Amino acid sequence: MNSWSVLAPQALMGAASVDVLYATVRRAFDDSRAGTAAGLLAGAALACTPAAALIFRFNNPDALLVLLLTVAGYCLIRAVATASWRWLVLVGVLMGTAFLTKMFEGFLPLPAFALTYLLLAPTGWRQRLLHLSLRQPR
Repeated sequence: MNSWSVLAPQALMGAASVDVLYATVRRAFDDSRAGTAAGLLAGAALACTPAAALIFRFNNPDALLVLLLTVAGYCLIRAVATASWRWLVLVGVLMGTAFLTKMFEGFLPLPAFALTYLLLAPTGWRQRLLHLSLRQPR
């Protein structure tokens, strides 16, 4: 056991979080040039934030929590774009895993995620509520 075996996964989770945030923000824009610029700005902001730099340097579960919630945000963007209950199930699985990582902190973005899907998904209100209740539509 050495410091590399403990800290390398933390750094890789930080790099993966930046990459997933870039992909998420890029996907949120219709214009590819604006999406790329916004994604690079968001990724740089995450990478250069002092709190994030500290999180990804030490052996604690915060790096995994950030990665899981960032991937959940990416899946939410995909669910909103396609009104897909399958992507919402994946959001739920990731949020549950984030809860197991750091208990209540993993559920903090859950109301915002649900409200985002409820307001922005391109389908009817009844269908959105069915999707959020995680019931497969017939």
